[in-house]
Amino acid sequence: MKRPDGAARFAVFGQLFLVAQHLARRADAELEREGVPLTTSQWLLLAIVSKREGGPPTLTEAAALYGTSRQNVKQLARQLEQRGFLELKTDPEDARALRLHCTRKVAAAFDRPAAVERQKRFITRLFEGLPDSDVVTLERVLSRWLSQLATAEEDP
Repeated sequence: MKRPDGAARFAVFGQLFLVAQHLARRADAELEREGVPLTTSQWLLLAIVSKREGGPPTLTEAAALYGTSRQNVKQLARQLEQRGFLELKTDPEDARALRLHCTRKVAAAFDRPAAVERQKRFITRLFEGLPDSDVVTLERVLSRWLSQLATAEEDP
């Protein structure tokens, strides 16, 4: 049965928030089970910082990638700094800018072979029941949508 025009968009909008809630809950539980003292929000910031091409991002750049305010990223970064996962350093070319640098503690928590294997198993469990073709399509659609959302101006 075909939905009325726009109804599918509303359904997807709501479902994405539900998916995000479920993913955050399961990822928080996995981090706790593995003894990694982070929340999913903190983990996401570390992933953004560690995977960014072009070197350590500024707070402003990290906020744009994260999709949140500079103040929110600064608060998360300070928490991660206190736990030894990040260092906030003044940019040598612009003393007003702070750059986020991952410490060795990030690699120790996430890059060891045993940790990588646990992460693979966790991700595999999350996608159980979805055919590979659906996952590929989902990645393509979400990537395109995220790119559009990140560059689009917000409505007044």
